[in-house]
Amino acid sequence: MAYREKTKSPVVEKAESRLNGMQVVDGKQEAPVNYGNSKTPLTVAEMTAQIALVESKRGDYNRALKAADELSNDIDAEEKKLSEMSTKVLSGAVSEFGEDSDEYEQLGGTKKSDRKKPVRKPKA
Repeated sequence: MAYREKTKSPVVEKAESRLNGMQVVDGKQEAPVNYGNSKTPLTVAEMTAQIALVESKRGDYNRALKAADELSNDIDAEEKKLSEMSTKVLSGAVSEFGEDSDEYEQLGGTKKSDRKKPVRKPKA
């Protein structure tokens, strides 16, 4: 089970849409337009680079999720195997020592004589 969907980010989709618009506007101008200011320029090149960086990071993240998902599935399978082994130990104790033995109780079972008997309510 994935922790997060492995789809394209809505932020990236929005940025790509803006980038397409920037490219159209820049195509009508003589020089590339700076959408930022002199201290922090924001051009088509900067926008393209940032989109590529985000997609690269998202790819790394998705690969890490895939590895985590595989490990989680492995853990689930091993826990199931361990649970089956634990049940078999208790069953083996019943066949070896009986349901009312101290050994059965030491392995985590409830002795047959210690089980609470159901009390039926009388009909009114």
